[in-house]
Amino acid sequence: MAQMFAYVCSDDSLSGELLEGRHGEALRGVEAEERAGLGLAWAQGGRTLVRKQPGKRASGLDVAALVGDVRSRAVVGHVRALSEGRVPTGVLQPFRAGSWLWAQEGFGLVSEEVYGALREGVPEHLRQRLGGRALAEVMFLRAYAEMDHAWKRSAKQERWRGTAAAMAQALETSSRVLRGAEPSDELWRGAAVAARDRGLIALALGEALNVCVIEGLEPPTDQRLRERVEQVARERFRAVLLTSGPSPGAEWERLMPGQALWVEES
Repeated sequence: MAQMFAYVCSDDSLSGELLEGRHGEALRGVEAEERAGLGLAWAQGGRTLVRKQPGKRASGLDVAALVGDVRSRAVVGHVRALSEGRVPTGVLQPFRAGSWLWAQEGFGLVSEEVYGALREGVPEHLRQRLGGRALAEVMFLRAYAEMDHAWKRSAKQERWRGTAAAMAQALETSSRVLRGAEPSDELWRGAAVAARDRGLIALALGEALNVCVIEGLEPPTDQRLRERVEQVARERFRAVLLTSGPSPGAEWERLMPGQALWVEES
């Protein structure tokens, strides 16, 4: 089983403690010895960064500790499982373009003909970014072209809603290509998440996602004597954590197939 995850938070200095706590347990859906690769992407200092750990390097990492060490308010990631076969470094998720980060889960493998049909939907100026034949990458760049256009053309108060609609439309178009090639198959089913700066968009397309809204962090029991300013920071801490796979618990809500979620900077 593979796993996609993402989060946005109000204070990157507390993100490590968020993920080391009970909520971070949701990121351990793929056991260390079962990992074929781990990919992270995050926004930091006006840049988008990617870190990929294939094979044995991925199995030797604690996911929550690794993500918690990233100083960012917006992170997306994907863990590939050994059961999915050997995954070359070049096709590990996630991906980035412009100010956007992207990860997706599901959709399976496609033939060269189907990949070619999807590739034709990528604008010419973005095709040169395609490396290898990763389905997630070509679906992302098809969506990115529409999302970037919507972001730039929408009024500030409508940016996230408009971009979420553009992402949904682009992925639905891609899924129609996949359904047309394999009408009796379910390889087109999946989910995707895109993030930038301090917000994210998640879309469940045939597969459900799990969402947890976090308001405030409890201090560790052995650090109760911290200064009040730190306690206030914890009380004001806000985060939205998202994962694919089975529901991690009662605190999590389900984003059902056909639903979209966006979290804005505010």
